[in-house]
Amino acid sequence: MLLNLAMALVACHPKPSTSLESQVEEAPGEISIRVVNRNRIDVIVYVAHDGVRNRLGLALASTTSEFTVPLRMLGAGHEYRLVGDPQGVRALISTETLFAQPGDEVTWSLEDSFARSTVVVH
Repeated sequence: MLLNLAMALVACHPKPSTSLESQVEEAPGEISIRVVNRNRIDVIVYVAHDGVRNRLGLALASTTSEFTVPLRMLGAGHEYRLVGDPQGVRALISTETLFAQPGDEVTWSLEDSFARSTVVVH
């Protein structure tokens, strides 16, 4: 009798969620970042958001580098800047603030004179 009561109680109660992570929605998607480095200097590329700077990788001189960034990395507002640290030069270069949307294709062209660099989002 007691066993039947216990089984009936277990069968009537919904199964609780296994973890808190399953209740938190993550931002789906990612953005792709292409860095076209037309300069003669290697540049370490970062994505900066919410006061944090995450290293993406190295854009070698006179090459094109590809990076992928999950949207969840950019925080709730998806606002970010690309930051470049040219090796051997005491200066940082940066884009204006950008707003990420799933599937964005970002091309950052680093010119021979870093001041003429441009960023385009498709």
